[in-house]
Amino acid sequence: MKKLKKWICILALTLAPFLVFAQDPPKYEPEMSPYPTVTDPLHYWIDEDGTGYFMMTGGVIGEFRYFAHAVHFFERYDVDHIVIYLNSPGGSLFEGLGFAQIMLEQQLEGKVVEVRCYGLAASAATLILAMGTPGYRYIAEGSFIMVHELWVAKFFQIQSVSQIEKVAQVMRKLQNGMVDFLCKRLKISPETLIQRCKEETWITAEEAIKWGFADHIIKGGGQ
Repeated sequence: MKKLKKWICILALTLAPFLVFAQDPPKYEPEMSPYPTVTDPLHYWIDEDGTGYFMMTGGVIGEFRYFAHAVHFFERYDVDHIVIYLNSPGGSLFEGLGFAQIMLEQQLEGKVVEVRCYGLAASAATLILAMGTPGYRYIAEGSFIMVHELWVAKFFQIQSVSQIEKVAQVMRKLQNGMVDFLCKRLKISPETLIQRCKEETWITAEEAIKWGFADHIIKGGGQ
């Protein structure tokens, strides 16, 4: 009797793995998408295909903060393609520079930063359009770009000649720095851009392609 039990145990241990594999495979519930539906519906979100989107509308003031938040959010979900929808009258030079510098940083990490301009990219917003990934900079048919010299707004201030000269020197330095930064992506010389800024030039979509602010025109019925 003891030998019979022993052989039954041996047989059970031998056949156990085969009995397990003979059963139907376990069924699991389908996995949920790793992407949240939305994080900030007014500024940025991730689409179902994993593309990150950022809305750049209104003045370029306070947008550096939102874009920095968005980039960290995108990095959490391994987003490697960011699309910026741009329609802006511009604003702060330093906000625009900071925004554009984050865009370039993302590109150095191998990510695509696509920019799609609808309506207007003026003043500091031109930096955002120009610094998109080459080949991924779009401007809609009938849209405009505007470049100009920096403005100084002062109210009820009394200044000496030396102070005025100092302000002019600083502003010229900032203006030239912006021009040099922009011309890294443009097809025109710094001298030409300086002249265009002096004249406060409005640039059509076709001219934006010719001068290197964008790569493609979005037609009324599509690209």
